[in-house]
Amino acid sequence: MKIHVLRCGEMRVSETVPFGNAISLKNTARQLAEPDRTRVTLPVFCFLIEHAHGLLLVDTGWRRDLSPAGVYDPAAARAVLPGQLAAFYRPALPAGEAIHEQLEARGLRPSDLDCVILTHLDPDHVAGLRHLKGAKRIVLPEDEYFWTCRTVYKIRQPQELWIDMPVERIYYRAAADAPNRWAIDLFGDESLLLVNVPGHTDGQAAVLLRSGGRFVLLTADAAFSPRNWREGITPGFGFDREQQLKSLRWIARKAEDPGCAAVLCSHDPALQPHTIEI
Repeated sequence: MKIHVLRCGEMRVSETVPFGNAISLKNTARQLAEPDRTRVTLPVFCFLIEHAHGLLLVDTGWRRDLSPAGVYDPAAARAVLPGQLAAFYRPALPAGEAIHEQLEARGLRPSDLDCVILTHLDPDHVAGLRHLKGAKRIVLPEDEYFWTCRTVYKIRQPQELWIDMPVERIYYRAAADAPNRWAIDLFGDESLLLVNVPGHTDGQAAVLLRSGGRFVLLTADAAFSPRNWREGITPGFGFDREQQLKSLRWIARKAEDPGCAAVLCSHDPALQPHTIEI
């Protein structure tokens, strides 16, 4: 199995987003109003997987019309995202980093993707879905779909980014090794598990890839970098800190497992595009 780490844009956000360690209205107001001089630039990573069951993609990054010239464009961002989200993320997508551009550079088309896995529905993880029409399958945990449609998550997850795409809703089942004992065995052979890691959103999934006795864990936004689980600092852009801590403790245990080849976070500034083989 090969896991290709793809940089699919960036966002310039308040430092309290990756390391806020608290959830409050005050924190959210600060994140929106943070001046550019004190913001931090975080990458947005997606993961292309050569798997025994086909070619898979985890998350999609930003889409090109958010950043037509490859830099943060306030007007372009507001044309795609609600104004408060455009101000929150300040998204940028340098030339060649959109997911369809990355596929094309590898001689691939969206129709070559056997499955696109959405870990959760925040814009930086789903906006690029527009570039992937023709993918054979797009999957999302039902709990993420259900709660996004009906609760407070609607304020940060605009449905127009994905609602008209052929998204297949799949269901968590009982699992022994998961923060709240929920996971999805996508292929029925434990080679790819979507493990529920709640706190950032209720339905969010980490992706656990197994080959032989080794595994790679993709944390989604349960952790923005190793600092989160090593120091017990929760990201500040969530809704349930206790659940976030529970998810971080599980990630920390997996990171210490002798079979762990890598733990990869979607917004880790220290992570670089490369390929891992297990």
